[in-house]
Amino acid sequence: MPPRCICCKEYVERGGVCDGCWKGIKWISEPKCEICGQPIENESCKYCITDKNFFDKAVSVMVYEGLARHLILKFKDGEATLYAPIFAQWLNRIIQDFVDEVDFLVPVPTSLKRRFKRKYNQAELLCIELQKLSGLNYAPEILRKFKETSMQKSLNRERRRTNLRKSFSVNEKISVKNKVVLLIDDVITTGATANACSELLKKAGASKVYVATVARVILKNVKS
Repeated sequence: MPPRCICCKEYVERGGVCDGCWKGIKWISEPKCEICGQPIENESCKYCITDKNFFDKAVSVMVYEGLARHLILKFKDGEATLYAPIFAQWLNRIIQDFVDEVDFLVPVPTSLKRRFKRKYNQAELLCIELQKLSGLNYAPEILRKFKETSMQKSLNRERRRTNLRKSFSVNEKISVKNKVVLLIDDVITTGATANACSELLKKAGASKVYVATVARVILKNVKS
């Protein structure tokens, strides 16, 4: 069958989205924060100036609103796993500035309970497809989430950090000392999850931690 737009199901020449839906998605481009990747007018946003980030740089494909939000929710909770190859193509484009540095491609882990409920970890699906495109060393066993936490979307910035405290661990059998790690997830909001994982990786000796997500929430829309 000919490929269809993943938004409206119109026929397209190649997999992805049609011209009409493409215009309905807010794609992230310059200018943006050089650290967290949020669209801004200056080089660094006020959040990265006041908060400590353990990751070195985060990049995202699109803003989490409208059609983009609809696609992410279907991918995350609607079992639309067929989106993974398309999202991976988009991710592969935005990591080109640093992809040659990366030693390990690592998905943000989910708890066993959450995985059982969803039947998959969407970050792992993205990594599997991204590995095919980039040739990076996929290492899903480096990070583990051993503690079930409350849903992040209902929490403010500070409670997100507290909620994630001591919920992740690093596999000591795999050395990340002096290595560069690329963390992959579907959405970044306040960066609490990325920070929690990055802090552990840095403490384990990682020299750099990059983060790439399909979408990101504009922080001015998040509760303080």
